[in-house]
Amino acid sequence: MARVVIMGGGVSGHTAATFAKKWLGNKHEVVVTPNSLWNWIPSNIWVDVGEMTKEDVTFALAPVYKKAGIDFRQAKALGIHPEGKEGSDKPYIVIEYTSKEKEGQKEELTYDYLINATGPKLNFAATPGLGDANGLGEHTVSVCTADHAVHANHELQKVFQKAKTTRQKILVGTGHGMCTCQGAAFEYIFNIEHEAKEAGVRDNLDIKWISNESFLGDFGMGGFATSSKVFAESLYIERKLDWVIGAHVNKVEAGKAHYELLDGTMGVEEFDFAMLLPPFAGVGLKAYDKAGADITDTLFAPNGFLKVDANYAAGAYENWKASDCPHTLQNPTYHNIFAVGIAFAPPHPISKPMSSPNGTPITPTPPRTGMPSAIKGEALVR
Repeated sequence: MARVVIMGGGVSGHTAATFAKKWLGNKHEVVVTPNSLWNWIPSNIWVDVGEMTKEDVTFALAPVYKKAGIDFRQAKALGIHPEGKEGSDKPYIVIEYTSKEKEGQKEELTYDYLINATGPKLNFAATPGLGDANGLGEHTVSVCTADHAVHANHELQKVFQKAKTTRQKILVGTGHGMCTCQGAAFEYIFNIEHEAKEAGVRDNLDIKWISNESFLGDFGMGGFATSSKVFAESLYIERKLDWVIGAHVNKVEAGKAHYELLDGTMGVEEFDFAMLLPPFAGVGLKAYDKAGADITDTLFAPNGFLKVDANYAAGAYENWKASDCPHTLQNPTYHNIFAVGIAFAPPHPISKPMSSPNGTPITPTPPRTGMPSAIKGEALVR
């Protein structure tokens, strides 16, 4: 029986696993993910304002996979050995268990087909003060995980309480010049504005947007057919929200976000509460050939995302085409390896690349959000 191993149990990985079970019933499906809970990440923005709870946006994976007949390993993948090892041509991955029962134990898990659906590393360390290698720092909050969202709501309620007597400043947006998923922050800032009205403190709040987009409504897509610039600007003006765009946040400290603009000028925004998204990177998987030599650069792009059948040699912006994007999400070197969701390496941004006169790139990276990730998870298995 062929074995399909799926690294990651998020939106795309979980979707791929369930459809693989439905359509490839004669295969042995294995899901490897370090998390015991599944999180519908797009709804974290409601947890962040107290409209939903963590329990509303998560569920336990183990009982779901047990019922579906899917082999579930609560573990993190450490490395890929696509050529096997001495004495065996069978490809495998090395995993390390994170469950309480087996925490720290390592295992070699062979596969016939491998799907990389790990999602990203939340690269808070890319911006000094935003966080470090261990994750979110002390100066800001995040919408990226369910636990982050619970923490964010706790801090937001403190600010609302203070706003009953003292004017407060709220800053929401991107925490680096190469961030993606501006849409999540966009939704969150309007959730905050609405909840502030409901709490009766809106008039005592200054709420500001800061983003690496070159115009409001870019969303890392260069805008939409119906002018997203028009509707975004209209919403901000209607809700009395100020904005700073074309900004690379390069340092965060207590109550202050330092930034560089596309024109090269520097600025500082003060805040009492800030939600600044981190940039994404690959999770740091390594790859080795049969002799044990490191071939990570063969399998992964410099940003840590897995290479697929995309056109990585498209060149200048003027040459970019939709056909540069992957069609099968298949690795070009090892054809039994695929990547989906935020785990694959896009060929290039979608928005026009820009940088400041100082050479600092300030360009949204390609968004790969919930709905597309789920659709691609299904399409890959199909």
